[in-house]
Amino acid sequence: MALALVAALLVFPPTRAVAGRAWAGVDAALAAMRAEQARERMVAGYARKYGISVDLADAIERAARAERLDTELAFRLVRVESEFRQHARSHVGALGFTQLMPATAAELQPGITREQMVDRDTNLRLGFGYLKQLIAVYDGDAEEALTAYNRGPGTVARIRRKGGDPSNGYADLVLGRRGGSPVNHVAADSTPAPAAPPLHESAPARLPQGL
Repeated sequence: MALALVAALLVFPPTRAVAGRAWAGVDAALAAMRAEQARERMVAGYARKYGISVDLADAIERAARAERLDTELAFRLVRVESEFRQHARSHVGALGFTQLMPATAAELQPGITREQMVDRDTNLRLGFGYLKQLIAVYDGDAEEALTAYNRGPGTVARIRRKGGDPSNGYADLVLGRRGGSPVNHVAADSTPAPAAPPLHESAPARLPQGL
């Protein structure tokens, strides 16, 4: 049977082309299956690491990937901001997993309601998208972007103009320092984190012009 198939391929070039395309399709399907299995293992690992459900870990990973945000950074942001609580609310009114301020959320998605702000996927999408915007604004500087995420870009710019340092420990808290950043694939929380600063001291509705 196998010899007959080989002979047919040699005799009929169109058949050879069809078979080649079929094998290419099979290879692509196998590669996709392996990639999805690897992603599922990664998601399960994050769920174990942070003590959350696989469903929530899956949502965070998908949202981070959609916004092209580093996956570890995304998980750390949610942990620091809300301790993975969907309906978390700060003393200044920031909401949800990523602790979005209503004015910031309205700038990112005009007309958004508070109910929509605490929707899991919406909150993750907007929060991760906002942080990704800030990372671009600060030329890839995740530490400065995180400081702006917490304090507001306007506050960061004002302090910089006066020659000050806007850092308040928040970026170190998210990045898991001492000595490393999840962006550089340094793992583990082996040392105690510093006390958390107040969340969203002055989060703005929009990025200031000129930044």
